[in-house]
Amino acid sequence: MTSPIRVLFSLIAATAMVVGLSAGSTAAAPGAVSTTDESSITNLGEPVRKAQTLSSAIGETPDGTPLGYYVVSGNPNTNAEFTVMNLRTNENVLQTRVPYGNSSQRTLGKSPVDGTIYFATSDVSHLYRYQPGDTEIEHLGPAPEGQRVWSVAVGPDETVWFGTYPGGRLYSLDPDSGDITDHGQALEGEQYIGSIFPDGDTVYVGTQPNARLAEYDRNSGDFTEIALPEDHSGDKITALDLRDDLLFVSTTDMHVMDVTTGEWVDRLSGANARVSPISPTDPDAVYLRLNGEVTRYDLSTGELTGTGKSPNATPESWGWVDLDGTGPWLALTYWRQGRTYAWNLETGEGSYQVPDLMGAGAPLISLGAGPLGNIYAGAFLSPPGMGKYDPDGEGFELLNGTSQVEGFGTFGDDLVFGRYPQGYLYRYDPSQPWDYRTNPPSPLRIGDDQNRTKAFVELDAVPGTVAIASVPTTGQHGGAITHWQPDEGTHQVYRDVVENQSPVSLVQHDGLLFGGTSIEGGYGVDPVTDEAVLFAWDPVSTETLWSEVPVPGASTVSGLAMDDDGHLWGIADSRTVFEFDLEAKETIRTIDIDPDAGIDRYGDDNRLLFDEGRLFGSAASQLFVLDQITGEVTTLYGGDDGPRVQELARDRYGDLYIIGSSTRLLRYTMPDDTTAPEVSAEPASSKSRGAAVLWLRADDDTDDDPAIHYRVDGGDWTEYDGSRPVVVKRGETLEYRAIDDAWNSSQVQTYSQSS
Repeated sequence: MTSPIRVLFSLIAATAMVVGLSAGSTAAAPGAVSTTDESSITNLGEPVRKAQTLSSAIGETPDGTPLGYYVVSGNPNTNAEFTVMNLRTNENVLQTRVPYGNSSQRTLGKSPVDGTIYFATSDVSHLYRYQPGDTEIEHLGPAPEGQRVWSVAVGPDETVWFGTYPGGRLYSLDPDSGDITDHGQALEGEQYIGSIFPDGDTVYVGTQPNARLAEYDRNSGDFTEIALPEDHSGDKITALDLRDDLLFVSTTDMHVMDVTTGEWVDRLSGANARVSPISPTDPDAVYLRLNGEVTRYDLSTGELTGTGKSPNATPESWGWVDLDGTGPWLALTYWRQGRTYAWNLETGEGSYQVPDLMGAGAPLISLGAGPLGNIYAGAFLSPPGMGKYDPDGEGFELLNGTSQVEGFGTFGDDLVFGRYPQGYLYRYDPSQPWDYRTNPPSPLRIGDDQNRTKAFVELDAVPGTVAIASVPTTGQHGGAITHWQPDEGTHQVYRDVVENQSPVSLVQHDGLLFGGTSIEGGYGVDPVTDEAVLFAWDPVSTETLWSEVPVPGASTVSGLAMDDDGHLWGIADSRTVFEFDLEAKETIRTIDIDPDAGIDRYGDDNRLLFDEGRLFGSAASQLFVLDQITGEVTTLYGGDDGPRVQELARDRYGDLYIIGSSTRLLRYTMPDDTTAPEVSAEPASSKSRGAAVLWLRADDDTDDDPAIHYRVDGGDWTEYDGSRPVVVKRGETLEYRAIDDAWNSSQVQTYSQSS
C-alpha cells in the first residue's frame, strides 16, 4: 500500500524554505542502535556434549579402597565437576559441581603423604582440596589476581605448589594456614608453568612457550635454568616426574636426566608424557606408554621391556592400587570420558572402567555452512567430534573423531575444515554418510608450525585450490596462507604474508584474495607489531601486493565481506565495522557496534554476511543488521548484558545461525520478504521561489509503513515523517530511499534542482 512515511529530516514548511532539522524530525546517526524483540530466535540446544578430564588421579582411602579422581570440564554456563569413583564397585562416592570455575588445565596434585587431593580451575582460578573419605570438597579460595592456575603438585612436606599463566610464576600454598607465597617468574619470557615436581629443597618447573627447564632453590629463592639436550625440540614441557635420581622430562620426546650428575642419560622417542610411580614390588621399575604399548623402564639400566598392554589412551595419571585383594595393579586415567585402565602385571588380568560423569556442553568456537546448506559446529577440545544440524532433520548429529575444529569452507560439493592443534585439513562429502578416516579420509597436515585454521576460500584464479588462513603454534609469529589441492593431496605454505602477523579472515574479488590480520601470533608470545592490516594477495604469483591499516590502532581485522559495489566491509577489534574502497585503498567510514566491547584475540568469531543486499553481522556479542545507507545498527539478539553471541552462518533456507551462551546453537528465522519497497518524489502543489517542493512516498507489498530516509547535498541521512514536503533549493541534490521492516532497501534515488 502507499503511504507518506514517518519522522525523518524535514527542511521546510510547505510555503517557506527552512534549513536544518525541523523540531519533529530525527537524524539517523551512524552507528545508532535500535533493538528488536527476540521472537525470531530459537534455541536449538547444545550440538556437542563431552566429559573431559584433563585433571585426574589414582589413589585410595586410608583403609585401602582404590579411588579414581576426576576433574571434569564445564562451560561458561556450567561449573566444573569433581567426581570420585570407587574402582572396585564402579560406584561414585562423591559427585559435585565446584562453586567457582569451569575448566581445569591438568591442575591436580596428590599428596605423597596421605593422598589428599588438591586441584584448581583454570579459567576463573580457584583452589580446592579433597581428603579421601570426605563427603564434600573444601574451597580454599581464589588464586592470585590476574593469574590462571596451569599446574599443581604436592611435595613430601605437603606444601602445595602451583604454576600460572600468563605470568609464568611459581606459587606455594601452606596447607595448614592457607597462605599463598609468590616465588616469582621462573624464567624471563615464559608465560606458562605447565609442569612441576617438588623434591625437598628443590622444585623443578617446566615452561611454555619455549619448553625450558628450571630448578627453584627454596633456601635462596633463586631459579636456575637447566639446559636441555641439544636434540631437544618442542614448545612446552608437559610433565616432570622424578623417580629415584632420574628426572623424566616430557616434551616432544621424553628426556631423562640424572639429577645427581646433571647429565642427560636417555631419550625416549615415541613416549607419551608421564611415567608411573615406582612399582611397589619392583624397586627398579617404572612404566610409561611407548609407541602405544605400556612399557617397563629399568631405573638402573634404562632397559625397556614391553608388557603387551596397548590401551587406546594416553595417560593423564598413573597409580598403583589393589583392585581385588590380589596385589598391586598398574592403573592409568585418560582425559576423554575419564576412561580408566588397570592391569595386574603378575596375572595378566586387565580392567577397563568409564566413570559415570555428568559432563557438560562443549563450548562452541566455530560455525560453518556446508554446500548442502547444513550447519556445522566445532567445539573446544572436543574429542567427541563436531555437531551437524540439518534444518530439515530432528536435532543434532555428532560427527565423531574430529576433535577441535577451527574454520570451515567449501570445495565444490564438499565441506572442508581444519583441526587444532595439529593443523590438519579435512575434506568431507556431505552427500554420503560420515565415516571418520573414510569420509572424511585421513587428513593432510599443514606443518610449517601452523596449527589454527581460520578461513577457507576456494580460489577462482587457481582452479582446484583452496586458500587457508592460519595462525602459528605456541610462542611463534608468522601466520600463513596455504594453497591446498584436495584432489591431489598436495599443498604449499606461504608464511609471513604480513610479517609477524596472522591472517584470520579471507575474501576473494576480481581474482585476488583480500585478508585481514591479527597482531597476535600463537599463544604465549607478545605482539611485535602495533596495528592489524588489510592486505591484497595474488594467488597466482603468491605475493602480497599491498597492505593498509583500515582502522588506526586496531589489533584485529576480520569478518571480511564484499558488497555489490566492490567495497570491502570488515570488523576491527570485534566492535567497529568499516567500509573500505579497494581502488582508493582507503576507509570510507567506520560504524561503532559497541565501542566498549572486549577485543577477541584473533577476531575470527566476528562475521559479516550479505543477504539479498542486506548486511548482517556478529560482533560485540550481538547479532545485528546494519543499514548500509544510514549506518544505523539494529540489534537482533544479544548486546548489553545479554548472553554472549559469536559466529554467524546461513542455512539453505536463508535463516541465520549464531553461537549463544558459548555452548548453544541459536537460529534466527529470517523474514520471508526479500523485495524492496518502491520510493518516489512527487511535486507538491505549492511553489517556493525556484525551489522544488516534493512529497516523498513509498510503496511495499508487505510493510504498510516503510521508512523513507533522505539527505540533501551529502548531509546526514534523516527519516522523513510525511507531515511536510521537502524543499530542494536551486543547485541542491536530494537523495532518498525506502526501507521496509525486513530491512529491504530500495536503491538510492536522486533529484537535482537546477533552476
